[in-house]
Amino acid sequence: MSYLDSPRLHFSGWFQADVSTINNRVEPFQNDSFVPQYQELNQNGSWNPEGTGIFRLMDCAVTGAFIDGKLLTTPADDPVIGLSLQNADRRAPGKLVDLDPQQQMVSEIWGMQVRVVNGAAQPLLQGEYKPAAFINLWQRQQKAMPRDQTLAAYYQSVLEGVSWPDATGSPLLDALKAATQEDMLSIQFNVYGYGRDSKIPRYTLGHIAGTIGPYRRGEPRHFVMGRQMIAYAPSSFVQPSQGVGSLQAKVSADGMWLTADFGNSFPIEEANSGLMDIGAVSIGVLNTSPATLQTTVDASQVTVIARVPYLEPQWYTQTAGVQSFDLSANAAARQLLPTCPLVLLKPVTGTTTYTVLLQESIEGVYVRADQFVFRLEPGETQHVEFYASSFGVPLPAAAVAISATEGMMGGSGGNGPMHPLPDPPAPIPDIGTPTSAVTYAGSVTTDPAGRARLPVTASSDGPGMPRGYIAGQLYGLGYQLAAQPAGYVGNPLNYVSVLAYSAGTGTQSPTWYQNIQPLFTQYAHLYPIMSRHVVDLSDYASVCSRLAILKLAFALPPRDPNHMPVTRDLSAGDRATILKWLDMKGADGLPPLGTKPPAPPPPAVSKVAATAAAPAATPMPAPGEAGGKTAVIQGYEQRRARAAANSGGNQP
Repeated sequence: MSYLDSPRLHFSGWFQADVSTINNRVEPFQNDSFVPQYQELNQNGSWNPEGTGIFRLMDCAVTGAFIDGKLLTTPADDPVIGLSLQNADRRAPGKLVDLDPQQQMVSEIWGMQVRVVNGAAQPLLQGEYKPAAFINLWQRQQKAMPRDQTLAAYYQSVLEGVSWPDATGSPLLDALKAATQEDMLSIQFNVYGYGRDSKIPRYTLGHIAGTIGPYRRGEPRHFVMGRQMIAYAPSSFVQPSQGVGSLQAKVSADGMWLTADFGNSFPIEEANSGLMDIGAVSIGVLNTSPATLQTTVDASQVTVIARVPYLEPQWYTQTAGVQSFDLSANAAARQLLPTCPLVLLKPVTGTTTYTVLLQESIEGVYVRADQFVFRLEPGETQHVEFYASSFGVPLPAAAVAISATEGMMGGSGGNGPMHPLPDPPAPIPDIGTPTSAVTYAGSVTTDPAGRARLPVTASSDGPGMPRGYIAGQLYGLGYQLAAQPAGYVGNPLNYVSVLAYSAGTGTQSPTWYQNIQPLFTQYAHLYPIMSRHVVDLSDYASVCSRLAILKLAFALPPRDPNHMPVTRDLSAGDRATILKWLDMKGADGLPPLGTKPPAPPPPAVSKVAATAAAPAATPMPAPGEAGGKTAVIQGYEQRRARAAANSGGNQP
């Protein structure tokens, strides 16, 4: 079971993502060339240089629910409708974290608690969000105010350790409690309409609409093993050719219901405008299983299931885009669904044909890594769990081929040169080297439940410091079914990202100058909010005045919202060195200062290219374009175009 099953509740409201943006580019990570101008608002695209990393829900409420084939929309239907959906009230909010400055396309939420709270401020449902990254990023917003983030995506995970009171007073919550397993709930939410202009009221704010449903043991936690409809986007993966985003759906076990999630599929015109009217849209099932994607179909080639009511007033608010279709009176659709692909259709006026907006994958096959973001300490092994299916049914004995990939990783994270130029120059590091630092098999085979586990192991000494001024190294694992059908449309975000930590020095006698200052200074440069308002991490005296709070923060587990550093990019070895130093006392009762070393030469870097000098008249890219996800996508598309040109037109 998942959030697409019944019973489920829907919520909507706002979210705040107060992300720090200096680290959107790699060059500021080089301490020797950092200048204070990099911390200024909108410099080099840094539209929020004092970001805290906080991710939290704001003004969210339960706006709908579904049970026993009925949509509930008012408190008279069930008392849960209208209750507040909140984060923790006795600890810090969650944090939004990029894996690395060279991998910003898998931003994860860490340390977030989710609660449904009644009018007496009592939680009726409370759970911990399992860290997960967004997926299905696309350009949903068609018109933008200056610096708007027009991209949208969704998050799917589980709430763990869910607790309930003895009496909720809500039949819907009682049914949800009875249906779910392992003290978990499935949660999914769409994020869109995000503001990046410091001059507007919705600065760092965006819209959120989501669903909470039951979880069943053994099922994926970060996607639905159901029916996947991936948008065809031949030119740019964030701009689908038919103007709608990918979706997932599920047929109930008895075959009587089809539930589809349109929450991240329909475009919006502006951030606050609601869903765009793109005309009548229906969902159906093809009468055959063609070997190619269909662009148009005649009425004789498809069985229409129902019209999608996306333009009805309050539909999106009350359902978060999750719609269930009753198949009990549609025997033809029930017969076709086990072997034929779903389609999203738009009628062509004055004809009996339809434009196909989305089509389920060829032969209905799909494979996904459930968790696709990993952090590996030296010598550590973690497992990637793959799920393969055909028309939503587990696919046994299927070989999943694994190979190295860059995906959307690498590069500088920005467009154009830095202003001012780094001096000494900051080479842009290469990724994926040395190849021996992370090992894995080239193939795994699914079991009868369609699952396969791939061990991924970091070498005992880690990758070293191949990126020079950035610790650790990034590795990408591409995957696909070995027997993938020709013409298969894959999701370009379906690859595994691994950050392999460097081993650290392991010194038993750390000092400020030799071991701590280089680490702390980098964090002070990149995250000035702390240095300006709490403790200046680049200053020995300031650090010594805050020893107790620093020891607490660096000792907290990564899933704690107060864990330090917020970015979760510090290796266990370096953390141990920091904690050891914080506990040491010299003759003056303070941690050892050591001897100030001479300025070292710039570190060697396995590099793609250095930041080159630019003409004085070169304009700075607009904030929001010079760094971050938009810039990463532009760099990826440019690399994709070059690869296509070099291969005679075949894009990777």
